[in-house]
Amino acid sequence: MQLRKQQHNHLAEINRIMSMYQALSCRQLSRLFPELPCEKVMALLERLHKTGRLVLLREEGLVLLTKDCSPNQDILSAFWVLLDFLPEITYHAVSDFPTVLTFFTKSDAYDVIHVAEGKENLMNQVLSSLKEDAPRRLVVVDLPGQISRLNFPGICAFCTVDDKGTVQYYKTARRT
Repeated sequence: MQLRKQQHNHLAEINRIMSMYQALSCRQLSRLFPELPCEKVMALLERLHKTGRLVLLREEGLVLLTKDCSPNQDILSAFWVLLDFLPEITYHAVSDFPTVLTFFTKSDAYDVIHVAEGKENLMNQVLSSLKEDAPRRLVVVDLPGQISRLNFPGICAFCTVDDKGTVQYYKTARRT
Protein backbone atom coordinates (compact mmCIF):
# COMPACT_ATOMS: atom_id res chain seq x y z
CA MET A 1 0.00 0.00 0.00
CA GLN A 2 2.84 2.39 0.90
CA LEU A 3 4.51 1.71 -2.47
CA ARG A 4 1.33 2.66 -4.36
CA LYS A 5 1.02 5.88 -2.36
CA GLN A 6 4.63 6.80 -3.21
CA GLN A 7 4.02 6.01 -6.86
CA HIS A 8 0.86 8.12 -6.84
CA ASN A 9 2.81 11.00 -5.22
CA HIS A 10 5.52 10.79 -7.89
CA LEU A 11 2.95 10.75 -10.68
CA ALA A 12 1.21 13.78 -9.18
CA GLU A 13 4.51 15.62 -8.82
CA ILE A 14 5.48 14.91 -12.45
CA ASN A 15 2.08 16.25 -13.54
CA ARG A 16 2.54 19.38 -11.42
CA ILE A 17 6.04 20.01 -12.79
CA MET A 18 4.96 19.46 -16.39
CA SER A 19 1.96 21.77 -16.01
CA MET A 20 4.39 24.54 -15.02
CA TYR A 21 7.27 23.96 -17.43
CA GLN A 22 5.35 22.46 -20.40
CA ALA A 23 8.42 20.67 -21.83
CA LEU A 24 11.44 19.10 -20.12
CA SER A 25 13.94 16.43 -20.99
CA CYS A 26 13.65 12.91 -19.61
CA ARG A 27 17.08 13.38 -18.02
CA GLN A 28 15.89 16.52 -16.22
CA LEU A 29 12.87 14.75 -14.80
CA SER A 30 15.04 11.84 -13.75
CA ARG A 31 17.42 14.18 -11.89
CA LEU A 32 14.45 15.80 -10.19
CA PHE A 33 13.79 12.46 -8.46
CA PRO A 34 17.25 11.36 -7.25
CA GLU A 35 15.68 8.75 -4.96
CA LEU A 36 14.34 6.85 -7.99
CA PRO A 37 16.39 4.89 -10.51
CA CYS A 38 16.17 6.31 -14.05
CA GLU A 39 14.26 3.20 -15.17
CA LYS A 40 11.57 3.87 -12.57
CA VAL A 41 11.16 7.49 -13.68
CA MET A 42 10.90 6.32 -17.29
CA ALA A 43 8.25 3.77 -16.26
CA LEU A 44 6.25 6.55 -14.59
CA LEU A 45 6.57 8.71 -17.72
CA GLU A 46 5.43 5.77 -19.88
CA ARG A 47 2.42 5.31 -17.64
CA LEU A 48 1.47 8.99 -17.90
CA HIS A 49 1.98 8.85 -21.66
CA LYS A 50 -0.23 5.78 -22.06
CA THR A 51 -3.03 7.44 -20.09
CA GLY A 52 -2.77 10.61 -22.20
CA ARG A 53 -1.62 12.86 -19.35
CA LEU A 54 1.58 13.87 -21.15
CA VAL A 55 3.48 13.22 -24.38
CA LEU A 56 6.69 11.22 -24.23
CA LEU A 57 8.99 11.68 -27.22
CA ARG A 58 11.40 8.81 -26.60
CA GLU A 59 13.66 9.45 -29.62
CA GLU A 60 14.20 13.10 -28.67
CA GLY A 61 14.36 12.37 -24.93
CA LEU A 62 11.64 14.96 -24.28
CA VAL A 63 8.45 15.10 -22.27
CA LEU A 64 5.72 17.52 -23.32
CA LEU A 65 2.59 18.45 -21.44
CA THR A 66 0.56 18.23 -24.69
CA LYS A 67 1.34 17.49 -28.33
CA ASP A 68 0.98 21.23 -29.04
CA CYS A 69 3.77 22.22 -26.64
CA SER A 70 7.19 22.97 -28.00
CA PRO A 71 10.38 23.01 -25.96
CA ASN A 72 11.56 26.43 -24.82
CA GLN A 73 15.37 26.42 -24.84
CA ASP A 74 15.52 29.17 -22.19
CA ILE A 75 13.47 27.03 -19.80
CA LEU A 76 15.42 23.87 -20.59
CA SER A 77 18.73 25.64 -19.86
CA ALA A 78 17.44 27.37 -16.72
CA PHE A 79 16.05 24.08 -15.41
CA TRP A 80 19.55 22.54 -15.51
CA VAL A 81 20.73 25.42 -13.31
CA LEU A 82 17.82 24.76 -10.94
CA LEU A 83 18.78 21.09 -10.70
CA ASP A 84 22.28 22.06 -9.54
CA PHE A 85 20.73 23.42 -6.34
CA LEU A 86 18.95 20.21 -5.32
CA PRO A 87 18.24 19.16 -2.59
CA GLU A 88 18.30 22.68 -1.13
CA ILE A 89 15.34 23.90 -3.22
CA THR A 90 12.14 24.58 -1.30
CA TYR A 91 10.09 26.12 -4.14
CA HIS A 92 10.45 26.81 -7.87
CA ALA A 93 8.29 28.16 -10.68
CA VAL A 94 8.42 29.53 -14.21
CA SER A 95 8.61 33.32 -14.30
CA ASP A 96 7.82 36.11 -16.74
CA PHE A 97 10.32 37.91 -18.96
CA PRO A 98 13.07 38.81 -18.29
CA THR A 99 13.34 36.08 -15.64
CA VAL A 100 13.01 32.51 -16.91
CA LEU A 101 12.43 30.84 -13.56
CA THR A 102 12.58 31.63 -9.87
CA PHE A 103 13.53 29.34 -7.04
CA PHE A 104 14.03 29.44 -3.32
CA THR A 105 16.53 27.49 -1.29
CA LYS A 106 16.57 27.19 2.48
CA SER A 107 18.59 30.42 2.67
CA ASP A 108 18.22 32.41 -0.58
CA ALA A 109 15.98 33.37 -3.47
CA TYR A 110 17.23 33.19 -7.06
CA ASP A 111 16.09 34.39 -10.46
CA VAL A 112 17.53 32.58 -13.46
CA ILE A 113 17.82 34.88 -16.45
CA HIS A 114 18.89 33.87 -19.96
CA VAL A 115 20.66 36.43 -22.12
CA ALA A 116 20.89 35.35 -25.75
CA GLU A 117 23.94 36.38 -27.71
CA GLY A 118 23.37 39.84 -29.18
CA LYS A 119 20.74 40.79 -26.55
CA GLU A 120 23.16 42.11 -23.92
CA ASN A 121 22.27 45.82 -24.36
CA LEU A 122 18.54 45.10 -24.27
CA MET A 123 18.85 43.04 -21.09
CA ASN A 124 21.10 45.65 -19.44
CA GLN A 125 18.42 48.29 -20.10
CA VAL A 126 15.52 46.09 -18.99
CA LEU A 127 17.25 44.91 -15.83
CA SER A 128 19.10 48.10 -14.82
CA SER A 129 16.17 49.37 -12.77
CA LEU A 130 15.93 46.26 -10.59
CA LYS A 131 16.90 46.37 -6.95
CA GLU A 132 20.21 44.87 -5.89
CA ASP A 133 19.14 43.15 -2.68
CA ALA A 134 16.93 40.22 -3.69
CA PRO A 135 16.61 37.86 -5.33
CA ARG A 136 20.08 36.88 -6.42
CA ARG A 137 20.42 36.58 -10.19
CA LEU A 138 22.01 33.66 -12.00
CA VAL A 139 22.59 34.68 -15.61
CA VAL A 140 22.74 32.01 -18.32
CA VAL A 141 24.71 33.18 -21.34
CA ASP A 142 25.22 31.44 -24.67
CA LEU A 143 28.95 32.22 -24.69
CA PRO A 144 31.39 33.28 -21.93
CA GLY A 145 32.38 36.31 -24.05
CA GLN A 146 28.99 37.89 -23.28
CA ILE A 147 29.81 38.24 -19.58
CA SER A 148 31.91 41.40 -19.96
CA ARG A 149 29.00 43.08 -21.78
CA LEU A 150 26.46 42.50 -18.99
CA ASN A 151 26.06 44.83 -16.05
CA PHE A 152 22.85 44.96 -14.03
CA PRO A 153 22.10 44.68 -10.30
CA GLY A 154 22.02 41.46 -8.32
CA ILE A 155 24.17 39.18 -10.49
CA CYS A 156 25.73 36.52 -8.27
CA ALA A 157 27.08 34.32 -11.08
CA PHE A 158 27.11 33.75 -14.80
CA CYS A 159 26.88 30.32 -16.38
CA THR A 160 26.69 28.40 -19.62
CA VAL A 161 24.72 25.20 -20.17
CA ASP A 162 25.73 22.67 -22.81
CA ASP A 163 23.52 20.24 -24.73
CA LYS A 164 24.13 17.50 -22.14
CA GLY A 165 22.98 19.72 -19.27
CA THR A 166 26.41 20.47 -17.84
CA VAL A 167 26.43 23.85 -16.14
CA GLN A 168 29.67 25.84 -16.08
CA TYR A 169 29.71 28.75 -13.61
CA TYR A 170 31.67 31.98 -13.85
CA LYS A 171 32.09 34.54 -11.08
CA THR A 172 32.91 38.14 -11.71
CA ALA A 173 35.62 40.18 -10.02
CA ARG A 174 33.42 43.27 -10.06
CA ARG A 175 30.59 43.77 -7.62
CA THR A 176 27.26 43.57 -9.45
